[in-house]
Amino acid sequence: MSLYNQKQVIYLISSPLSERDFNRFGIKNWINKSWKVNVFDFTFFLFPKFWKFINGDKLSCNFEGLKIFHNVHEAVDVLRSLENKVVFIDFLGFSAAEMQIRKAAKRTGVLIRVLSGSFPEPENKIYIFDIFDLIKNPILFLEKLFFFTQKKFEQIRAKKTIPDFLVVNGTKSMAGIKSKKTSVIKAHSFDYDFFIKKKNFKLNKKRKFLVFLDEDGPYHSDFIRLGIRPFVTAEKYFPVIDLGLSEIAKSLKLNIKIAAHPRSNYNFKQIKYKHSIIENKTFELIRDADVVVAHMSTSIQWAVIMKKPIIFVTTDEIQNTFYGRSYAKHINHFATTLGSKVVNFNNVSSITSWKDYLSINKKKYKKYVETYVKSKGSPEKLVWDIVIEYIEKDLLL
Repeated sequence: MSLYNQKQVIYLISSPLSERDFNRFGIKNWINKSWKVNVFDFTFFLFPKFWKFINGDKLSCNFEGLKIFHNVHEAVDVLRSLENKVVFIDFLGFSAAEMQIRKAAKRTGVLIRVLSGSFPEPENKIYIFDIFDLIKNPILFLEKLFFFTQKKFEQIRAKKTIPDFLVVNGTKSMAGIKSKKTSVIKAHSFDYDFFIKKKNFKLNKKRKFLVFLDEDGPYHSDFIRLGIRPFVTAEKYFPVIDLGLSEIAKSLKLNIKIAAHPRSNYNFKQIKYKHSIIENKTFELIRDADVVVAHMSTSIQWAVIMKKPIIFVTTDEIQNTFYGRSYAKHINHFATTLGSKVVNFNNVSSITSWKDYLSINKKKYKKYVETYVKSKGSPEKLVWDIVIEYIEKDLLL
């Protein structure tokens, strides 16, 4: 007999529940399976500057099961007062407050962690010129020291956190799973759901354009959330990207379209791309594009699955500034993983042929999917349907 006398799932989140996340988190999937769904949002007190910057109250969707908490004591008290066993979807980080919340939830039910965003990451090495830059800039040194120390503590806590269930999306996300107390649910990334929903999608080969995958570089709200400087500055970044895209488009006789990052808002930005910025159509733009141009967006996985040529790009600012160098390492590693080359848009005029940049390494593309997108042998079903079916069977619900 199951210890769970009702079907109740509670999401634990530290970023506002936007309409996009409401859909990505599969809340309706649970409701359709007769589950009671609640979302506990702790962003307001965990990341107050971030909440204010993105206008969390306005961004949060109108869902009756959503509860926004204002301090950690309120959160812990509510979790401890739950009378029935609950299934928790754990989207929290590993700060001290988040660990306290997680501990209170653990006493009341089971925790499911979802590893949904795996991507190629280089080794975290510190080079001699990085040290010189820090010595010359004491303020930057203190910022980096604080961030480094914070991350180290979080990494230690993460290793000690043992979920009851872990949803994985490839061999990379399965690395390091040692505890026999964790049940592994083989699934895929959230973005792979697009292919399941649109099984019969057709490539449109008559559009003749390239698409650039915007990452909201100078303005991304995560920089506020993490308390770090952006990797690029608007004044330097947008003119160089515009120029580089124009050069590629001219050489390949293609039009240019910018696939806006889902969290971006360029309506009120004075400095932005001069090319057409299109919102909420990234999948369709990649599907129909002749060429995909990108830094290290997770949306690249769509281009890989559709076997699109990908041109990875960087700039002098990214390559040569301290605040941009870690970004450069990630871009280079991403490109290497796919057997692609990186072009510096500050030197784009020196490229006379794009043939080498447009080649596709099919073996590496295939390995990328197996490593970062979809677990081998996982069902061809929506992520949350896989999770729900597994949990209902395991907990006898």
